[in-house]
Amino acid sequence: MKKNVLSFLLVCLVQTVIIAQSQIDSLSYPVRVFQLLTKYNWEKNYVDMQDGSILQDPAAERKTVMCLIFRKNGTGSFVQGEQAASFRYRIIDSLVTINEAIYKIDKINDYEMTFSVYAKNMDEGEKFRFHYLATKDTPGDIYLRKLIKPNIVVDTPKKDTIFLFNQEVYPKFRGNSEWLRNVPDFEQAFDDTYGVSYNFIEDEFVSHLPKDINTRFEVSFDVTTRGLVENIVITSSTNPEYNPYLIAAIQNTSRKWLPARWKEKNYKSRIQYAFQTEKEDPKAIAYDPEIYDNFYNRAMGLMARKKYDKAVSLLTKCILMTEDSIDALYKRAECYQSAGIMKYACMDWSFLSSKGLKRAEKLYWQNCKE
Repeated sequence: MKKNVLSFLLVCLVQTVIIAQSQIDSLSYPVRVFQLLTKYNWEKNYVDMQDGSILQDPAAERKTVMCLIFRKNGTGSFVQGEQAASFRYRIIDSLVTINEAIYKIDKINDYEMTFSVYAKNMDEGEKFRFHYLATKDTPGDIYLRKLIKPNIVVDTPKKDTIFLFNQEVYPKFRGNSEWLRNVPDFEQAFDDTYGVSYNFIEDEFVSHLPKDINTRFEVSFDVTTRGLVENIVITSSTNPEYNPYLIAAIQNTSRKWLPARWKEKNYKSRIQYAFQTEKEDPKAIAYDPEIYDNFYNRAMGLMARKKYDKAVSLLTKCILMTEDSIDALYKRAECYQSAGIMKYACMDWSFLSSKGLKRAEKLYWQNCKE
């Protein structure tokens, strides 16, 4: 009898321990999330889609906050550049509610955090996935390290500070663009300056080159605090005899610039561009990350102005450079769709679907099945 009672008590004790342990385990994950969230500042690394494809909207990627701060009192801060906004948060299991938005934490440890928007009615392939890195740096440290310090060059003789052309500190370009004439100077985005100034120089320069010629030119020049161009240097050239035409095209942009400003002060900025032409044979296009970015960024500007045919041409060059140009394929399909050429849009979505990309599969079934 005593043995049975002891066995019964032992079983009850074990069950009690198991129940208590399960309760602890059920609390351990949100507690661990809270501990990690408040232990570090979180620095933006990159943004992609839930299906693994590169984020298709550069503007949305830029708006993603640079740094997240979670405090132990349930408040936090979004930090973007030198701007900050406060929020309140709470943790429920693997979900974090920030103000009115709900996010699901997919992974968090002492090195990184990955989370996505939690919405029951949203297709998994349509969700953004945000990747942040754990850091002890302050937001000011991150801002300087990512956007300012790497882009400062000190010219010793003149003691000038020169900012390399970047998304935080850049001059504005007025040029002859009808599209930009209605855009206030303070609203001109980095992509606007990049695309319009690049195209302005290229249009004039390329007009002096023979057709069907393979060339590559790399050049740097400074835009002064008065919007003038100086220190034009051809850093690399496959056809030096055409260098004077490139220099002349850049000189013709003088007085079309508005100087870069940072902290209410004008600064000199150094711009580095690479120009490449190739024969019409598409197989002659070799992959070059700098040229790829040039083509892609210019295509985004053309799409914004609804010049889909020219955007398709540049995106096709991106696609021919590398098999991994998923973002360019998505954008080319978008151009075809906007231009009403659904046959080619469906071909691109079909190709992307064959790679297992659910977002492309959904677009194909929505638009291409009769």
